[in-house]
Amino acid sequence: PYPWVNSLFQDGATVGWLLAEGFMAEHIRRSVLPERLARALLSGNGLSEDDYQRLTLLTDASLSDQEVLETPKVWAIGGDGAFGDIGFQNLSKAVLQNRPNLQILMLDTQVYSNTGGQNSDSSPMPGGFDMNQAGAATEGKLTEKKGVAECFTSGHGSPYVAQVSMGSAATLFRALLEGIFYRGTAFFQCFTTCQPEHGVGDDVAALQAQRARDSRGVPEFIFDPQKGETYADCFSLKGNPGLRGDWQQVTVKATKERYAYTVAHWAYTEARFRRHFHKVDAATMAARPNLDTLLALVTQNDVTHRYFQDPEHRAFVPLEGSWTLVQGADGKLQPIGISRQLVLFCVERRKSWRMLQSKAGIRNLDQAAQARLIAEYEQGKIPLETLRARATELLAVARKQVQSGDKGALLELLD
Repeated sequence: PYPWVNSLFQDGATVGWLLAEGFMAEHIRRSVLPERLARALLSGNGLSEDDYQRLTLLTDASLSDQEVLETPKVWAIGGDGAFGDIGFQNLSKAVLQNRPNLQILMLDTQVYSNTGGQNSDSSPMPGGFDMNQAGAATEGKLTEKKGVAECFTSGHGSPYVAQVSMGSAATLFRALLEGIFYRGTAFFQCFTTCQPEHGVGDDVAALQAQRARDSRGVPEFIFDPQKGETYADCFSLKGNPGLRGDWQQVTVKATKERYAYTVAHWAYTEARFRRHFHKVDAATMAARPNLDTLLALVTQNDVTHRYFQDPEHRAFVPLEGSWTLVQGADGKLQPIGISRQLVLFCVERRKSWRMLQSKAGIRNLDQAAQARLIAEYEQGKIPLETLRARATELLAVARKQVQSGDKGALLELLD
């Protein structure tokens, strides 16, 4: 039943599975079977033919939870290239078996770290690595990031799945313990900073993990199939800030200003994304829509259909990009220019976050407000020029509408 394997790095999940099968067989022969045989003989009742048959053909399907828990565990550990890209078939096969003594840990650096920065399927949309194309001929890849852990929450049987990191040590270790005690395979996708490829200091791995989580770059979640048979029962997003909205709202200590912490703000802290940032002056800022405006008008479907390239479409994103406010070294907000690709990255990660929220049974008020805003524009109630000029104001009104149940026209309520 096993796929072909050898000792290459992409076969770690399958080799781990094979070792787990061997450990299980040895555990049954050398521990469980002698104990059961001794109990039967000491009982004075002897063995019937049925008893003999059961002991002769004993497998883990007939073991108690405690007997399974005593089985030696196997850990298969690999990167996102090994498990999420070239070795994904092996990983999928191993996870689907749901063997009770196999744990799989994917260290997600979002890049083939040992080949000089080659993109993997887990690489984010802007890329930004040494071997990623970005320049006059191309802005980078438009492929959405593969959520490996998300894949295993559907159509892969009943594994325990967690997307965690050192951004929250408590969540990480709790998930590891729950996975070990689960009678089935446990898969952990763990965001892991690769300091040279990400362009960050050696002492900020935990901080970057927090930023990746808080920006929706790599949200935390736990999928525990023991909790029920609906996503709402099994899926937990606890630990992520701003659970009911698109983004976490951050307050600047120095000025008390508030801003939405997007993946663009996380990207600003890592040198691997440096090609997607540039300086802007007041004239440039006046000529371009800011990031908040564009995020109110663009959906992932617009990216799929390439509407963002059409100047006449509401989802148009200028080739020159946009701008937003980030905290500088002094802690105060300052403007920074961002590429069009980085805007699209924000849209893609927001869509992924919204999908996770829906699985966890969380209603996103920001998503509902955006849907209402776009619907009124498409119904002809809001002119395109007004939509672009007052998008964030209209979105705020739409959000209040969603909360209150008001059905009034957005433009009328705004005026």
